[in-house]
Amino acid sequence: MKVIIDTADDIQYKSFYVYALRQHFGKQNVTFCDKPFNSISDKSRNNKSMRFVIKDNSNHIKRYTIDCDDFTAINEELYEWSDVYGSINTNQSDLDCRNKLVQLCPSFAVRYTNRTEAACQAIINLPYCHANIKKYLGKWRRMTKRMPMDAYTPEHADDKYVFHCSTLWKSDEWNRNDETVNLARARFIRLMRKIKDTELEGGLVSYRTDEGAQQFIDCMARPYNSTEYIQKTRRSTFVFNTPAYWGCHGWKLGEYMALGKAILSTPLQNPLPAPLVHGTHIHFVENNEQAIAEGIDYLLYHPDYRHELECNISEYWERYGSPRSTLILLGIK
Repeated sequence: MKVIIDTADDIQYKSFYVYALRQHFGKQNVTFCDKPFNSISDKSRNNKSMRFVIKDNSNHIKRYTIDCDDFTAINEELYEWSDVYGSINTNQSDLDCRNKLVQLCPSFAVRYTNRTEAACQAIINLPYCHANIKKYLGKWRRMTKRMPMDAYTPEHADDKYVFHCSTLWKSDEWNRNDETVNLARARFIRLMRKIKDTELEGGLVSYRTDEGAQQFIDCMARPYNSTEYIQKTRRSTFVFNTPAYWGCHGWKLGEYMALGKAILSTPLQNPLPAPLVHGTHIHFVENNEQAIAEGIDYLLYHPDYRHELECNISEYWERYGSPRSTLILLGIK
């Protein structure tokens, strides 16, 4: 069996799946190549999706797309090209009527190889780059700064220490992030800072210079590198999640699942392979100050409940979200 991955993909978004394929088929059987994907338009290749083909010993080829975009819209060209179309963010109506569509858990970028191999692969793929070269090389570089997959393992959390670091997303009249994801995160940070017997570390990280960002100035924090972020998230008593850009499943939800965290979350907008059940896998609250405050209080002072959430979300991740289970959902046995 041979796996061929499109050279044009965004390496940050596909790194999780490259890791999964290399683990399953062996590093030597997973390569990058341009040829199997030349029939796809540049526009469809230059997006947040991963395209690959699996060739069996009889030279039969099966085509796969994994759509990692924030939008729920299906790329029709890639859907027609694919035999299997996996998507992180989709809607239930598409799942009900499209037989090639597979709902996946949110993933996140991982370092699946060393810097030398990554640099060589980036240079080899460079002639086939369908995007800005500086951005293309920067994404390969950032991938090498991510943590490896084996860093995402559950660990005993500290009591009365909460870590949260997230992006203050740009906001406009279409996405209205200041009224949704940004506001939810700011509410959580402000409420946590009022609790005297619990340490909150972190806050919002922003490169925004617009006037609207000033309303969140009290929530700002320094950036944390990947190593710090994972170490401090492991320590955190619980974590806070909310749908991110365009209401998508962000990387954080996948990371929190993989780390086996007790998760306080506002309601999700998009489906998952199986529902997350309130009180079993996750603790859901509405996006308002009172509901978030009550959720914080309950998770802080009910350690047995937190432990149950931790165990159940770890089991959920192993069944639906891990690299191996993702391939199984795609029909790759």
